[in-house]
Order: sequence, then C-alpha cells, then structure tokens
Amino acid sequence: MALFGRRKPGFAKEVELKPSEIPGEFSDALDPAMHKEPAQEEAAAPEKPDVFDYLQSLPDVEDPFAPSEPEPEASPEPEKTKAQLLADFIRERCRSALITPKQLIAKDEPEIEALLAELAADESCADIRQVKGQKDVYFYSEELMANNYAKIAMLTLEKDDARTVAEMVRFNCKAFPTPTPLYYFARQPFFLSREKMKAVLAQMKEDPEYQDIRECAAAINGEPYLYSIDLMSEKYAKALANGAESREADD
Repeated sequence: MALFGRRKPGFAKEVELKPSEIPGEFSDALDPAMHKEPAQEEAAAPEKPDVFDYLQSLPDVEDPFAPSEPEPEASPEPEKTKAQLLADFIRERCRSALITPKQLIAKDEPEIEALLAELAADESCADIRQVKGQKDVYFYSEELMANNYAKIAMLTLEKDDARTVAEMVRFNCKAFPTPTPLYYFARQPFFLSREKMKAVLAQMKEDPEYQDIRECAAAINGEPYLYSIDLMSEKYAKALANGAESREADD
C-alpha cells in the first residue's frame, strides 16, 4: 500500500520535463552537453608547462642568502709549563683541604728552587701562596683555601701541639677578639683530647716562648678558656668567656 493510500485517478498528472527545465544540479546531470568523456576533457584542457622549462626561463638574480664562510678552526691551547702544572697540582690538593709541602714537590723535581722561582714569576699562578712552618714550607691556593685555614693545616701537619695552641689563641685574641675555649681544640682539625690538652698546657708553662698564654674560666659554668695577656686583659677575657657561654646556654 502507498504511504498515503491508493492514488485516485485524476488526482495527479504526469508531466515530462525537458532537461533544461529541471532546476539546480539535477539539470546538469541530465544535460548531454555537460556529460563529457574523460578523453574529451583531457583534449580540451590546456597543456601544463614543464617545471624545468619554467625554472630555466626565470631571470638570474643574486642569492640573498649567500653561504656563510666556514668558521676558522680553534687553535690548540698552548702546552702548559712545569710551573703551571705544579700550580694545578697544588690547587687540586686544596680542593681536598690539603696543603702541599715543599718536600713533597722535591721528591719528583730535582731543580726545585728554579721551578718555584718560575712559579712565583708566572702571573697565571698568582693565587699560589705559601705558609712557613718550623719544619717545611707549604703551598696552597688562596682562591680555594682561606689563609687562616692554611696556617692551621700547617700547624697540624707539623704536629707541634704547643705552638698550634699558642698560635690559634693569639690569632683569635687579635682577629675577633675572643678568648679560646679548650674544647675548641677537640674539634677538627686538631682533635686534642682533654688529657692531651693538660699535657700541652703543662709544656707551655715551662717554655719561655709561650709565657703570654694564660687560662681563665667563664663565671657562668667554669668552662676553661685561653687568652694572650699581650693582646687582652684577664678581666676582658673573663667577660668575653662568660658572654660566650651564656649565648651557648640560651641556644
């Protein structure tokens, strides 16, 4: 059955339309003039120009992006002198918190004095400094190690405990100023126990070189401190020691 029921006679009239009378895109599809075979379309299309012929027909113009000149090869670095190699060796030891004794250098260098003179004259080695001990001369880089630390390292290497204690007490009195607690020498790099410190202090009392080193105690807890009477009075040393221990207790 049709969607709207049986169509009655005379209800609709069939009309045959010509292709030109059909509207829109359907008229094109039915127009024989619009139907062409592929061969006819290719024959009607204009001939495409050859790409290479086209490129050859273009006029010559200057390339705005001219190839850049190759970069010159880097010249090789000049070979380092023996003095510069020695400076590198000293710096490398400083990075490990070590100073370099002159005796260590002399083991591998028979012309040690000439090498050290060359080291001192080379501007690229200006950071290399030396600290003199009683047993040797020691080298370090001041860019990698503080001068005071180099001096402490020298004292600990020479294992002269009395001189080490005296030098550090005098330095602290002059530089800060402050007296030095005995427990200061129990820490790195000294590692002197209380028993060892008692023996060192007894030795210093008998040695004329250390007669300026005196002992006092903080009033707050009796902690023993050392100071140099040549650089600080006993009253001032006691006051500073008491203040230091008070701050320590508050912390």
